[in-house]
Amino acid sequence: MSCDCGQCRQHYRTLGIAYGIPSEVEIEEAYREGVKQWHPDLYENYASLRADAEEHFKQLQVAWRELREHSGVSEESPAVSSPATGVPDASVSPRAVEQKPAISFGGAPGCLVASQFTAEIEEIVASHLGKSDTALAIVDLDGARSHAAGYSHFFLLATRGIMMRDARGIVSLLWYKDLGEVNLIDKRKNGKLGFSQRLFVSIFGNQHNYSLQIYRSDRSHYFSITNQVDDNVKIVIYNFLLQQKTQVHP
Repeated sequence: MSCDCGQCRQHYRTLGIAYGIPSEVEIEEAYREGVKQWHPDLYENYASLRADAEEHFKQLQVAWRELREHSGVSEESPAVSSPATGVPDASVSPRAVEQKPAISFGGAPGCLVASQFTAEIEEIVASHLGKSDTALAIVDLDGARSHAAGYSHFFLLATRGIMMRDARGIVSLLWYKDLGEVNLIDKRKNGKLGFSQRLFVSIFGNQHNYSLQIYRSDRSHYFSITNQVDDNVKIVIYNFLLQQKTQVHP
């Protein structure tokens, strides 16, 4: 039976359960979901993300085991396990999704949706995203300005999260469940965009008057898109992220 002690609450947060005292079934479901996102084998093609995944995966195992011990449930192998090693595994691929959200950039330079991916883009996506998710769209943070897309610096929208490779070549991944505030800021007024302003930008586009600011759920800054792409592209990303955030945190 779940409890309300400080240690258990910390384990609930590790498993992605932010509020309330979950049932044993909810704990198991949260654990399985965490395994699908953080199993190190999903990051075998990308070493810089694998270390982070290994740490998250270890924390998941500790939380799952100690919650079971605390509640007096006899320890046994997790319901999802690898036949080879006996450790938790993602038997259901993260690529298996019910429906892919529709995204359209209206032909903006350096901005492609999955149906437009070339073999080169597919290779870039596979080498960075690996098996952790399914790519929906990619934005070249240099090519969108220069009209000579190379995708060395990009912003990637996927079914379970977003990935960004910045000008320093640093890649970072943010799952939608960890997504915090997403703001569209009018740099001329230093305020958030209203509906009529967003509509104006979406119609006329080709502007760099707005900054799209993305934060993690712990309120730390993840990334900002300013002059890298036109405002109409920022609008598309902004609306898409709000949609994903609503689905994850209704």
